[in-house]
Amino acid sequence: MKNDNTNQQRKAIYEQNEVTPRRLIRLPEVLKRVGLSRARMYGLINAGRFPKQVRIGLRSVAFIESEIEAWMDSVIAARNESH
Repeated sequence: MKNDNTNQQRKAIYEQNEVTPRRLIRLPEVLKRVGLSRARMYGLINAGRFPKQVRIGLRSVAFIESEIEAWMDSVIAARNESH
């Protein structure tokens, strides 16, 4: 029995400390997820109201998925606060 409890405790500690893996997503995926036009999204980036892209090559950029999801969460939260 003690082994079962110890294993459950270890599993709980591991799950609490587990880092969410970061994933980079490209522009078409971002636009699809957020429902914005490219021009509108870059306007929000320039205004500091949308997560900035990261350079992954000389002519390639991507976005950090968790930052995009956090932005979507903040937009939803703002909507909910106004009601």
